Amino acid sequence: MHALGKLDTGPIPHPETIQMLQQQGYEVLNYRQDVAKYEGCNQTVDKRGIHIFVGFKKAHAKIIQFLGL
Repeated sequence: MHALGKLDTGPIPHPETIQMLQQQGYEVLNYRQDVAKYEGCNQTVDKRGIHIFVGFKKAHAKIIQFLGL
């Protein structure tokens, strides 16, 4: 956690340009910290998850819509 803290970039200057996909089930890092850090960004928080993003294929449509493709 200390090493990750060194990577913090501070406030997000243009939160509307970020789409955050987060899952609650990852047991090492607390998803709530990400939700707070990316407040104001377009967020999707899923109850599933492990170390990888479970069900990423189901998020494709949301990503494509966010990118305007």
